Amino acid sequence: MRGALSTALAIWAAGCVATPAPPANSPNSASAASAPAAPPSAPPAPLATHAPSHEHEDEPDDGEEPLDPDPAAPEVEPQPRAPHPLEGKSAREIAADFARDEASIGSISLGRPSAGGLLNGVQMPRGSGWTVMDPAHAWGTRETVDYLIKAITLVRTRFPDSHDVYVGHISARRGGALRPHVSHQAGRDVDLSYFYNDDSARWYRRATEANLDRARTWAFVRALVTDTDVELILIDRALQGLLSEHALSVGEDPAWVQSLFRGTPGAQRPLIFHAKGHATHLHVRFYNPIAQETASRAHQTLAAHGYANAATAFATHRARPGETLGMLAKKYGTTVREIQLANGLKNTRIRTKQVYRIPRRDTLGRPVLVRIPPRRLPPSGAGKSAAREP
Repeated sequence: MRGALSTALAIWAAGCVATPAPPANSPNSASAASAPAAPPSAPPAPLATHAPSHEHEDEPDDGEEPLDPDPAAPEVEPQPRAPHPLEGKSAREIAADFARDEASIGSISLGRPSAGGLLNGVQMPRGSGWTVMDPAHAWGTRETVDYLIKAITLVRTRFPDSHDVYVGHISARRGGALRPHVSHQAGRDVDLSYFYNDDSARWYRRATEANLDRARTWAFVRALVTDTDVELILIDRALQGLLSEHALSVGEDPAWVQSLFRGTPGAQRPLIFHAKGHATHLHVRFYNPIAQETASRAHQTLAAHGYANAATAFATHRARPGETLGMLAKKYGTTVREIQLANGLKNTRIRTKQVYRIPRRDTLGRPVLVRIPPRRLPPSGAGKSAAREP
C-alpha cells in the first residue's frame, strides 16, 4: 500500500510547482497584499477555468497525472466535530439564505483539488510572520487561511526572531485551473517556504543540509500536523530525513514520527510524502470539515446557480514522434489554445517524450460527505523537549 500510494502521489505532485518570487518592486509583493475582500453581492462570474496569463518560464514542466486521495474513506474513525453551520437547515432554507446573501453560507470547496472550484473564498491577508508572494492567487477557504495563520503564529511564538514564511499560491479567487499547477483548484492546497538558518532566506530557495533550519521547519510541520486538519504534506525525501532525525533528537516519540513519514503498516498511511520539485518549498493540503461539507449540503442550490456543473481536470500525455498539438487537441476533445495555456507554450511546437498537461472538462458531480480522520497527535508527554526549544 505504501509503495503504490507513494508512487501515485509522486506522479500527482509533480504538477504542483511553486510561485516564483516577483521582483522586489512588484505590486504582488507583501506590501501590496490586501485585506480579505468580501465576495461580491452581484451575480458571480463563472468559476475560473483558465490559467492566469503570466508565464512561469523558470519553473520545471514535469507534470504527470494528478492524484486526489479519497477523503471519504479514511483509515480511522472520524473525529467528533461541532455541529456544521448549516446543521438542521433544509435545502429550501439554504437556497433562501444563498439567494439573500451567498456569502452567508460560508466558504465552499467544490470538487477535487485537481478539478474543482472555490466559492466565498478568503484572501490570505497581510500579517506579522508571513509574506504573500502573489495575493491575486492566494485565495483559500476560511479554514485554510485560519489554519495557515495558526501554524505560522505557533512557530513565531516559539521562535520570535524567525524570518517570514513565504506563502505562494493557494487558489485563484474562484478556484479552477491555476497554471502551472495541476492542483490548487479548490482552496485547500498551499505552497509554503521552509525556514532557513542564514540571512539569505527567500521564496523558492532550495533547502539543503547546510541551510535548512531544522528546529523551525520541524516546529512548522509539527504545528500543521497537530493543530490543523492536514490531508498531506509534500517534502523532498532528503529533507524528510533531516527533519525526522531532528524530531527524534528533541525527544519526539519514534513510533509517532515514523507514522508521519512512513505510515503505520496496516493502520495508517503517511502524512508526509516525497515529490519531485519540493526541495524549494513544501506543499500542504488541508481537509476542510466545514467547506467540504457545505459543498454537499448546498449542492442543490449550487447546481441551480451553475456552480456545480464542471471544472477543469487534466490528463497527461507524453508526446510521440510525429504528433502535433492539433492531433492532441482532437484526441482529447480540447483546443490547441487550451493546451498552450495549460503548458505555457508560445507556439505550436512540441517535443518528443515531453509530458504535456491536457485540460478537459470534468463534471464535479454531487460531493460526498467528508469523514475527517482525527488529527495525528503524539503520545501524551512526547516531544516536551521540542516544545522547550529556544
